Amino acid sequence: MKPTANPIRTTIVWGVIGGLAYIPFCFALSLVVFWPLSFQLSLSALLAGYGVLLSRWAHQSLRSIFFPLLLLFLAAFWFRSTTAFLFTAFGMLSWIRSGICFKNESIVKRLAAEIGLGLGTGLLVSGAVPAVAPVWALGVWLFFLIQALYFVLFDYRAEREIKIDVDPFEKSKMAAETILSNWVF
Repeated sequence: MKPTANPIRTTIVWGVIGGLAYIPFCFALSLVVFWPLSFQLSLSALLAGYGVLLSRWAHQSLRSIFFPLLLLFLAAFWFRSTTAFLFTAFGMLSWIRSGICFKNESIVKRLAAEIGLGLGTGLLVSGAVPAVAPVWALGVWLFFLIQALYFVLFDYRAEREIKIDVDPFEKSKMAAETILSNWVF
């Protein structure tokens, strides 16, 4: 059975799920902790789930992404500024995606893509009003929508094309036929 997970489609679906789950999740956390921490913990949870998806697509162990996710969780308690936390979260996501999971392209291309996507998303999302939950829910969806562009840029596929070697006798036969067909009498 072939896996049907498409990173572009799944990232967009994760964004829709994250956007819909953000409001009740952030509301439930705000009953326990104050606003900046509830916001940061809810985003940490969404990014941790996305990190697990990335590691599954790249066939990496969950241990390989544990340290960046731990740092992201600790950053939620450390930073009081939502903008500083957002850019830290984008850095951790970039580390997981381009540093741990998908290392097929050159580091210059991966770094340029991560900076472009991270800054583009960060500038759009950081301008949102902090107290309005539906705006942040749309921001979460927009974030994952833009993050799907990473897989458009690099075209990662779960199954690679399998190269089949031709039988040496068949190769010789095809070469002889080519010589005979090009031979003019």
